[in-house]
Amino acid sequence: MRMPMPRKPTPIRFCASCGKQLIRGMERDGQLQSLLHFSRRKFCDMACMAQGFKGRFKITVTSPTEGRYRARTIKRAVRCEACGTTRKRLDVHHLDENSLNNDPANLIALCRSCHLRQHRKMVPCSICGNPQKGLGYCDKHYQRFKKWGDPLAFKRNQHSPLSQSAD
Repeated sequence: MRMPMPRKPTPIRFCASCGKQLIRGMERDGQLQSLLHFSRRKFCDMACMAQGFKGRFKITVTSPTEGRYRARTIKRAVRCEACGTTRKRLDVHHLDENSLNNDPANLIALCRSCHLRQHRKMVPCSICGNPQKGLGYCDKHYQRFKKWGDPLAFKRNQHSPLSQSAD
């Protein structure tokens, strides 16, 4: 008859956030948590883990994605600062449009529709001055550019040759 291996004693470890002693828990199958997994634990529960990760930002922000993430954690709001709605999901908008500048005075909370409106301001067509659709052109000049490669090109009818307009 084989003798079972003696259990190693559980090391004494403490939570990195609150300082409470960690307890070696039970697995789903009723076995005691393995020493390997227990030795890797740093926090007693999810709340302490969240608290421990909260202040772990790098001193400098290097990428726009990281800057936008930090802006969301800095600016927590419940209503859009432009229209006042509370129903929609809120975004954080950088007033100077530099996502690396996370000064609280540079951040405002906007709903999705107001945020899109901020980024898609009405810019006039570079040729005629009508509202822009794409590539700096109004709808008429944009369609001409897509069709013939020139925003000033047009045809009087399907049988006439391609000519330039004097818009």
